[in-house]
Amino acid sequence: MKRGQIVSTVGCGDFSRKPRPSLVIQAELFNAFHPAITICPITSFESGDSFYRVPVPRSDENGLLADSEVEIDLIQAIRRERLGDVIGMASDEIMFSVDQALRRWLAL
Repeated sequence: MKRGQIVSTVGCGDFSRKPRPSLVIQAELFNAFHPAITICPITSFESGDSFYRVPVPRSDENGLLADSEVEIDLIQAIRRERLGDVIGMASDEIMFSVDQALRRWLAL
């Protein structure tokens, strides 16, 4: 698992009860041994809240089926067994925007 990969996840909890794409945001240093992976869900519902949601246009590289948003405000740690296949990879530009949004959301 690598930071920046878009993977399918089996959701649970209040906001993601169905399989959906998610962006791996956890540092790769911890991915080899930690029992959970930190992700941000991705939604095809575009809210336009660019202060804490990152727009991701559909592309062959990211594997998304529709223009979407990374839901920075719904960060989750999920168990490895709830991770599915790798769908694609977020671009460096998207990851830069994700990092900026995470800093705002978490006041870092």
